Amino acid sequence: MIQNVSPIEREFLFKSAVQNEQPVRFHGVSTVGTGVFTLVDRSFLSFTLISTIDDACFSICERIMGYFDCHGKTYAFETVVRETREKEFKVDVPTRLIRSLQRKFIRVKKPRDVKVQFRLPNEDINLSYPVCPEYISIDDLDLSSDFRGKTLPEVIARFKRDVALRSSENTIIMFRTQKPVRFEEKLISETGKVLFIPSTESSLPKNDPYPEGRIITESLEETFEDPNFFIEGSHFEKLLIEKKTSGISSEIWCPIVYYQYVVGYIYVSNRNGDSFDITMVDHLWDFSRILAFYLKETGYISKEEKQVQAPGHSAHILDMSPGGMLFSLPRSEIRTPIREGSIFSIEIQLRKRSAPIICSARVIRRFEETNSMTYGTNFLNLSAQDMITLYETLYRSPYKQGENVGYENI
Repeated sequence: MIQNVSPIEREFLFKSAVQNEQPVRFHGVSTVGTGVFTLVDRSFLSFTLISTIDDACFSICERIMGYFDCHGKTYAFETVVRETREKEFKVDVPTRLIRSLQRKFIRVKKPRDVKVQFRLPNEDINLSYPVCPEYISIDDLDLSSDFRGKTLPEVIARFKRDVALRSSENTIIMFRTQKPVRFEEKLISETGKVLFIPSTESSLPKNDPYPEGRIITESLEETFEDPNFFIEGSHFEKLLIEKKTSGISSEIWCPIVYYQYVVGYIYVSNRNGDSFDITMVDHLWDFSRILAFYLKETGYISKEEKQVQAPGHSAHILDMSPGGMLFSLPRSEIRTPIREGSIFSIEIQLRKRSAPIICSARVIRRFEETNSMTYGTNFLNLSAQDMITLYETLYRSPYKQGENVGYENI
């Protein structure tokens, strides 16, 4: 697990590295190389370079990344070069030192001659369905899926038989001929999240257990209420009373998200006093993704799509490795943010190679800022040869036979 080192331990580690003349691997935009710690001060660190590509030195104000080993652990830091003199250079004291890197490849600053473009499938389709606040890709079925080779009616029939054993009522509603009318329908359509009512005797969950955000919490639902709901009571509280009076003990409303549109939902309820648990949410969500796949494959929605070539987006790469990349985009660059787990195609253009490296990337992490979105991704279906080419381009050194070539865990 990646850990941030405390300031006291950070100072101790830097001083130990000086005493032991610990080698440091440096990666910058202008060059890469190795060096040793020579001095630790309150305001700067000093290093002596041992070797670099083309015998070059780093530039003043260049942002570089350093990696060193100490006491059996690997440590990493990012800093800025402030002074250079032949093979000697000084940098700012890093504000953060990271320990226990689990990545199979270290991430480095992207060289100037590497460019990346990506495309989101069906990003620009225009459908008359509610727009979801997030883009969610539609992935192929797993090879082991029980639904492979089945028709859409067979898939739905099998699902309904299975879920009927675990609920009092179930149905699938599509927004093809009707629009969201009920308050619950508007909630799931405008959020793209699951409305999970464990019990009509209590309020909605206060916390979302899913890292990517999947369910409507109590605080999120309150944003859809009238500002005076504290005085007059919330609309949702009144709905819970109505549900309880009608005999409903638990409900789940799961949206069917087709890229950036909510095209329908799956509804289940219990009237026997039993409550659904989070495993039922998982079951419905997983089936909603299978259903989205079949809607795409069978052409259920394709006739309504306006076919447009997916535009390419130039990503601002923060750092990169042969296993993945961290990049940022202005919020205005794409219509809706990309949900964690989504997959899209990318082209990595290298100056010394005429044809780009083409592969897919999966979003592992997402960070939101006021004017931009930052995504951490893993590369998928990258051939061994392309990975070696990327390795040699990023690290500017030959790939060593037998070195572990694997995917990055961001």
